[in-house]
Amino acid sequence: MKSALHSVRRRIAGPAVRHPLAMLPAPRPGNPTTAACCTLPAETRAVARARAFALERLAAWRLADDTAEAASLIVSEFVTNSVTHSGARDVTLRLARCCVSHLWIEVVDTGVWRIRAESKANDLAEGGRGLALVAAMSEAFAVLHTRDGTRAWALLTAPTACPNAPP
Repeated sequence: MKSALHSVRRRIAGPAVRHPLAMLPAPRPGNPTTAACCTLPAETRAVARARAFALERLAAWRLADDTAEAASLIVSEFVTNSVTHSGARDVTLRLARCCVSHLWIEVVDTGVWRIRAESKANDLAEGGRGLALVAAMSEAFAVLHTRDGTRAWALLTAPTACPNAPP
């Protein structure tokens, strides 16, 4: 965990934090080797339930601990934003193992995230840094407003805990 947090601190301090609502092309995981999906009511307890679902799946897929920790943080951030900012009734979490080396995380809801603009006015604020953490822990990510709602996705490098273990 310490190495993951050190990596996050180092990457956040760098100049290349992507804007969280950038309209990037929205890739889909091509030919996933394994996938999992759950839909939950968009309420506060959905965050813990989504995180538990993700950790259970990632353990079954034998992903490295650092990858599981990063994925757990990303799932928590996306589901929290969906529950807090979208006004949707449900939130859907999708996980996909792409090839053997990547993990796709996607959260979809039917609302529109209303996230306040970034502000440097108060560095001691408790919230407002979650998507910067997502940017630091993922290879790529985006939060997209579609005609059907909001879609947040992140792509992580995802080695297995044991190189010889099947995905």
